[in-house]
Amino acid sequence: MWYFYSPNIIYGEEAIDFLENIKGTKCFIVTDKIIEDLGYLKILTDKLDNFGKTYEVFNQVKPDPKEQIVLNAKEKCLAYEPDLIIALGGGSVIDTSKGVWVMYEYPNYGIDDIHIFNNDLYELGKKAKLIAIPTTSGTGADVTYAAVVSRENNGVWQKLIQAHKGLVPSYSILDPIFPMGMPSSLTVDTGMDVLAHSMEALIANGRNEFSNALATKAIELVFRFLPIAYKEGTNVEARDNLHQAATMAGLAFGNGNVHLGHTMGHCLGAVFQKPHGKCVGLMLKYVTQYCLNNPDKDDLSTIIYSKLAKQLGWAKWDDNDQKAAETVLEKLKELYKKVGFPEKIQDVDISKEDLENNLNSLVNLCFQDASGSMAPRLPSKADFENLYRYAYEGKNIDF
Repeated sequence: MWYFYSPNIIYGEEAIDFLENIKGTKCFIVTDKIIEDLGYLKILTDKLDNFGKTYEVFNQVKPDPKEQIVLNAKEKCLAYEPDLIIALGGGSVIDTSKGVWVMYEYPNYGIDDIHIFNNDLYELGKKAKLIAIPTTSGTGADVTYAAVVSRENNGVWQKLIQAHKGLVPSYSILDPIFPMGMPSSLTVDTGMDVLAHSMEALIANGRNEFSNALATKAIELVFRFLPIAYKEGTNVEARDNLHQAATMAGLAFGNGNVHLGHTMGHCLGAVFQKPHGKCVGLMLKYVTQYCLNNPDKDDLSTIIYSKLAKQLGWAKWDDNDQKAAETVLEKLKELYKKVGFPEKIQDVDISKEDLENNLNSLVNLCFQDASGSMAPRLPSKADFENLYRYAYEGKNIDF
């Protein structure tokens, strides 16, 4: 038996107009000041005005939201008593909204009450529906059941991954008008996050036929449309397809999991304060090589990536699996070059000395990150250390 969780998904141009059809008139909007300054909040509130819905705005979300921000938003939501909670923004906004949604339903709860064993969370949505409107094409948070919140731990802002199937939003609205204004650097970082989600989901231990199908399509769309969106930011077709790819990848990893690239990327970003998409995209090549080098003959990673390469026309159907799988790595390197993405850690302004000084903390954090347990190959402490060192130098993984 397997379960596949998904919100109601509305996508394409003018998808935001579907808000008129969702019952509820009192909206608590969670967003950030950048979204407001870009004019995206006004696009939403103008629609709500036209549809006769009232609203209150919480615009204090920051990247990698801290626990206190979520608690502040919770208090404002409780005071306003909405019947709809609308998340307008990227992953940080949507993750904050998930925490608010839980604590609005259960006011006595804190962040630590959001976990997979809390059966109360299956009942979310009685007081309010959660509507996710992503403005970036990357995180997949609009369709997943995890919320990433940062908490200070011994001087390091550790990312807590609070997860429960009940956290899947009620609706995801994918309107390309919102990612249209993303700068090229953010377009690439979030696009690489999509690629990491989908490529990791293909070989993660939780993979299934539904997640495989969505991951494969998301990979195809990223390779086709990310270079276009990088060069032509207002290309509607590219933006629309990348937006859909992000949600497909979110459904894939939300129901099939990610693994080592996210484990190591999470920790790299937490220690050195680097963007999530940049970190997981950077680590993707190295963890993929590491998994393809797995000495366990029962591991299907090579066969899976071989099939991917053949399905996408990167390899011939009569190529042997090892040759075809290696084509995936070559295509990944080509994509990095097309969109100017860094291929090694030293390219993101981290010195070798700083890496070595923090290596023990990085590895300890890796062992605390649950996503690593879903990898087809589990690293030792020495393997984690060497993966970071090889990724710093840009060396191919040979172990």
